[in-house]
Amino acid sequence: MSGLLDSLSSASRSLAAARLGLDVAGQNLANVNTPGYTRRTLVLAEEAPTDSLSAGHGVTVVAIQAQRDGFLDARVRTARQAGAYHDAIVGGLTEVEAAVGEPGASLDAHLTALFDAFSSLSDDPTLATARESVVIQGNNLATAFRELSDRFDVARRNADLAVASGVDEINHLAAEVATLNEQILAGGSDVEALRDRRELALGRLSELAGVNVSTRPDGAVDVAIGQGHPLVVGNEAFAVQAQTVGPEGYTHLITGDFDITTEVTSGRLGGLLNLRDTVVPRYQATLDQLAYDVATAVNAVHTAGFTAGGAPAGAFFVPLSGPAGAARSLAIDASVQADSSLVAASATGAAADNGIARAIAALRGQKVAGGGAATPTGAWGQLAYRVGADVASARASSVAHGSILQQVQRLRDQSSGVSMDEEAASLMRFQRSYEANARYFTTISDTLDTLMKLVR
Repeated sequence: MSGLLDSLSSASRSLAAARLGLDVAGQNLANVNTPGYTRRTLVLAEEAPTDSLSAGHGVTVVAIQAQRDGFLDARVRTARQAGAYHDAIVGGLTEVEAAVGEPGASLDAHLTALFDAFSSLSDDPTLATARESVVIQGNNLATAFRELSDRFDVARRNADLAVASGVDEINHLAAEVATLNEQILAGGSDVEALRDRRELALGRLSELAGVNVSTRPDGAVDVAIGQGHPLVVGNEAFAVQAQTVGPEGYTHLITGDFDITTEVTSGRLGGLLNLRDTVVPRYQATLDQLAYDVATAVNAVHTAGFTAGGAPAGAFFVPLSGPAGAARSLAIDASVQADSSLVAASATGAAADNGIARAIAALRGQKVAGGGAATPTGAWGQLAYRVGADVASARASSVAHGSILQQVQRLRDQSSGVSMDEEAASLMRFQRSYEANARYFTTISDTLDTLMKLVR
C-alpha cells in the first residue's frame, strides 16, 4: 500500500510540474510585447529512485529560469550606442545642411551679386545708382555671412542643450540601476523581473553615453563612463554634473574632480559633443576664413583706387584682424555705408575710369580664398560640399548601424525573446502531460479504492 501512496505522491508532483509549466508558458505569452522581458523556462529534474527495484519518484521543479545571454546583451548595448551616436550626428547635420541652403540660392548668390554690382559699376563709373547697388550688395553679403554664422551657433547651442538634458537622464538611470542592484542582491521571487528592468536601464544608458558594464559575482553590475570613471558601483550611484565652462558657456561633464567631456565619444551624447565641439566649429572656421579672404581681397584692391570725387579711397569692408569671428564681424565701412560716393571705381582718379571696379569684379574668378587655392564661390562650394558629404556619410553610417542593431537584436530574441510558436508548443506539451498524469493519478486512486474495499 505504501507503494501506491508513493505513486500517488509522484503523480501529484507531476501534475504540479505540468500546471507550473502551463503557467510559465502563459506568462511568456502574456509578456510577448513587454519591452525587456526575457523568456522564462521551467527547469525539471527527476526524483531519483531509492533502491534498484524502484522506478523513481516522479519529477521535481528545480527552477524557473530566465533565458539570458550576457554576451548578446552586451553586443546589443554596443550596437545601440554606436547607432545612437550616428543618429545624433544625422540630426544635427540635417539642421546645418538646411542652414547652408541650396546651391545658387545661398551665400554663393550674394557673392555673385556683389561682384555683379562692381561689374555694373565698371560699365558706368559715374552712375550714382550703381554705387548704391554696390553698397546694398555688400550689406547683403555681410548679412548673409552673419546669419549663416548665427545658424551655425544655433546648431551648436541646440546640441549643447541636448547634452545638458542628457546628463539629467544619465543620473536618473544610474540611480535606477543602483536601486535595482540593491533589490536583486536582497533576493526574492521577483529577481528575474528586476533583472529585466535593469537591462532596460542599462540599454538606455549605453544609448545615451556609451557606458561600460561589468557583472559582479554576486549578480550586481558596475557601470563606468568615459575612461573608467564610476557611474554605478553596487547599490551606489555617482552623479555626473553638467557645468558651464569657458567664455562660450558650453556644458561640460564633470564626475568627481574630472572633466570627462572629451572622454564621452559614443552614444547620443558622444555624437552631440562631436557636433558641438568639432564638426560645426570646423564649418564655422571655414566660413570665417572665407569672410576674411573676401574682405581682405576686396579691401586690397579698393584702397588702391579713388572715390567718385577723385580722393584716395579707404577700405570697403571694415578691416578684419584675422579669420576668427570674421563671418559675424563682416560689415561695410561706416563712411562708405553713409556715403556711396566713397565706393572706388577709378584706378587713376579720373571720373570715367573703371579700373578698380573691373579689378574687384574680376576677383570672382581669382584664387583669393583658401590660402590661394580657390575662388570665393569655389571656396563656398567646397564648404557646402563638405556639409553635404558629411550628412550623406552620417546617414549611411546610421543606416548601417541600425541594420547591425536589428541583426544583433534578432540573435538575442532567438535566445531570450518570446516565440508565439514555441510557447504554443509548450502549452500543448504541458497540457498533454497534465492530462496523462491526471489519468495516472486517477488510476492510482481507483486502485487504492479497490484495495480499501478488499480490506473492509
